[in-house]
Amino acid sequence: MSRTHRYRDRGPNGRLRPKYRHRDRGVRFPGGTPKWWRKLYMTRPGRRKAVALCRLAAKGVEADALSFPPGNRKPHWYYW
Repeated sequence: MSRTHRYRDRGPNGRLRPKYRHRDRGVRFPGGTPKWWRKLYMTRPGRRKAVALCRLAAKGVEADALSFPPGNRKPHWYYW
């Protein structure tokens, strides 16, 4: 479904009005997240948690009692 109307959102020359040209309004990283941001906020915290849990397991804590974070952040809820 389109966000713009064929006639109402056009200028007198038939082109799309400037306020509808940019889809990235309000989005911090419109083309995706930069590598430094992914590493800082997504990858490193998960690795820190996994390393801390591995150290606990190496010290003798039961591995079944520890809950390791999933490998990715995808929602694993499937509807069919």
